[in-house]
Amino acid sequence: MLDEAALKDLILEHTRRVNAGDVEGLLRLYSPDVRFEDPVGAGAQRGREALRAHAQGAVTSNTVEVPGTPVAAQDGRHAAVPVTATMDYLPLGPVLTRHGVLPAPADPARQRMQFRFVMIVRAGADGLLEDMKAYWGASDVSLVDAA
Repeated sequence: MLDEAALKDLILEHTRRVNAGDVEGLLRLYSPDVRFEDPVGAGAQRGREALRAHAQGAVTSNTVEVPGTPVAAQDGRHAAVPVTATMDYLPLGPVLTRHGVLPAPADPARQRMQFRFVMIVRAGADGLLEDMKAYWGASDVSLVDAA
């Protein structure tokens, strides 16, 4: 069981490693059998290799995550943090456009997207993250200027 400070630091370390483009470091925070769902409702994925592909997509899109203040549960296992993330529209944005989440931008190569979401994690007894869920819907995604 982790104390509240350790849980809060662990969830913030996730955002630090995404911002650093450190996919391998990010994976070391997670259990080999991690279960994650981003966004919730899109279907859960399992394992570090699936998480590697997901994280690599974020890094390739120049993602910058700005976390809010994290909170930790009293169970020593769960933490949550609100996050605002911006990323390049390409290469992942066209999928959101096809699903009607975003309009097609005039200049996709110069456009960025902004996501407002809440990330909830569950840590195991070994201190590694066993589960991660990102909660966001269509109304939480928008196009923003690259500047």
